Amino acid sequence: MKKILKLISLLAVAVVIFSCDKDEDMAVANVPTDNNTLIADKSSVVLVKENADDTSVIFNWKNPNYGVSLSVTNVLQFAVKGSDFAAPKEINLDAGILTKELSVLELNNIMLNLNLPVNEASDLDVRLKSSVNNSMVVYSQSLSLTVTPYASISYLYAPGAYQNWDPATAETLVSATSNGEYIGYIKFSAPNTEFKITLQKNWDNSYGTDDNVNLIYNGGGNLKAVSEGYQMLKVDTNALTFNLVPYSMGLIGSATPTGWDSDTDMIWNSTTQQWEIANIFLTAGELKFRLNNAWDVNYGGANGVIVVGGDNISLAVPGNYKVTLDLINLKYTLVKI
Repeated sequence: MKKILKLISLLAVAVVIFSCDKDEDMAVANVPTDNNTLIADKSSVVLVKENADDTSVIFNWKNPNYGVSLSVTNVLQFAVKGSDFAAPKEINLDAGILTKELSVLELNNIMLNLNLPVNEASDLDVRLKSSVNNSMVVYSQSLSLTVTPYASISYLYAPGAYQNWDPATAETLVSATSNGEYIGYIKFSAPNTEFKITLQKNWDNSYGTDDNVNLIYNGGGNLKAVSEGYQMLKVDTNALTFNLVPYSMGLIGSATPTGWDSDTDMIWNSTTQQWEIANIFLTAGELKFRLNNAWDVNYGGANGVIVVGGDNISLAVPGNYKVTLDLINLKYTLVKI
């Protein structure tokens, strides 16, 4: 009996010692007071598409000291300068590394995903986020990086019955940032017009559908436009979905042939990615652009720049004009011919 009691006492002491050791370990594994540090090998970079695989910038850092040996998770965060990292873009970093080389393409994609303009210098805030098991988060001081991105555009095509199923002359869908989301405008000549989506101007690879909602790569039947007339076609190759909505642009105003009573329809030019009227007689007066023959969405402005819901555009000199509307860059032209 004495031996049993002695054994129980020894076990109790061991448990107390073990608990103390664990408490001591937990006590030193706290959020460090010395932050992680982040440096970059340059403060400004101009990105060039032809150098997409080259290194654009190199980041180096030192992990924070948590007091004990722990596995630290690091993430690089990029945000528009002055935004207080409200909506950062992130790059997850491999465990154990203390340096990261970003390719030109990687940094360019970050800029485009932040909706920053191409061919213009924009300022970023960059910081390192460190954590252990998603807790004890520490941020480095942010550093400034000025970047000039390039346009990274990709295309799909939509051959169909509206143009005799010829891939070579099919309307173009555009993804301005190559993020898998494409938009195009097609004028369908009749209801229930069928078409497909191709990757190139040929039939080598295409998207079809079985339900007129979801896409099937190299499978399924034809897609169908239920309504006739201009439609905006959106394709998401990430989610494998598409949708069509009526979408027509018109010119209206006292300077146009029908005044403020009705629109003069514009034509979509998939080559220039602009809406246009090749030749229209305009009188001295005012005009606006509007969507779907209604005032819900309209554009005004001045000096070649359009604004949603902006002021009427003034025209002083009557004559025949070519009119263009660029909704990508929010610009318009009135060129006398």
